[in-house]
Amino acid sequence: MNLSPITADSVVITVVYTILLLWGVWVGVRQVYQGFYQPKSLLNPLFGNRQAIKIFTFHLFVVSLDLFVCGPVSLHYKSRLWYWGGRIALLSSSFPLASYFNRNPQSFGKFIGYWVRFRNFFEIGLHVLVASIALNWFNYYGLLYWLVAYRYLDVGPRRLFQTFYNTPAKLAARPWAPTLNWVVITTIYVLTAIAIYHRKVIFAAPPDEALPEHVAEAFEVLLVGGINVAVGLISWGMMRKYTGPGPGADLIPPGAPK
Repeated sequence: MNLSPITADSVVITVVYTILLLWGVWVGVRQVYQGFYQPKSLLNPLFGNRQAIKIFTFHLFVVSLDLFVCGPVSLHYKSRLWYWGGRIALLSSSFPLASYFNRNPQSFGKFIGYWVRFRNFFEIGLHVLVASIALNWFNYYGLLYWLVAYRYLDVGPRRLFQTFYNTPAKLAARPWAPTLNWVVITTIYVLTAIAIYHRKVIFAAPPDEALPEHVAEAFEVLLVGGINVAVGLISWGMMRKYTGPGPGADLIPPGAPK
């Protein structure tokens, strides 16, 4: 595993980055627990539905595998197949959540809610741009440890500052709180980009330039393709259970095989 330079400032930044990362993981795991056992305490009440929290749990699992396993391993071995295979799986599991369960405007206010939506479109566009230009492993490294990691990095602070205005009375007393929350999470977004660009997170590093690129075997192509098909089918199959058979179900003749 490649490491970035170890300096006094990189040690401090790595500690802060790691704390934010683990904080975000903890919030995600806690939300899964609340969804199954304490639905009334959820910030997003939609996840009180058993099928909805299963969809979120699957998404959390895929995101974590991409960020902590598939992404770092594919960087280490310079495997474009596994790198983009993991990212496609992440996106496949994300779209149902973005389409049906996005309550950021209601949970955090319109200011942050629409910022999060804009950020999602920006990040998808940036992935498409990097995928379409000449191969640059530094860009791949940046996408993983900035954009993918940010799915966890801002979660803890965003939830913490949301408690300053999570009731009408609190919001009336602190009308500036949503703006403060936005400033904090946006600052984390920008500073993370700067830290990753300058390689200030010790355990995050681009691969060695002298290392040859991994040449995928046929079985790897089939495996990555099969995993992504499975992730897509599972994601949309779970959404079908959540939404039901749809308005066209009444057109199926009575007694027809299902």
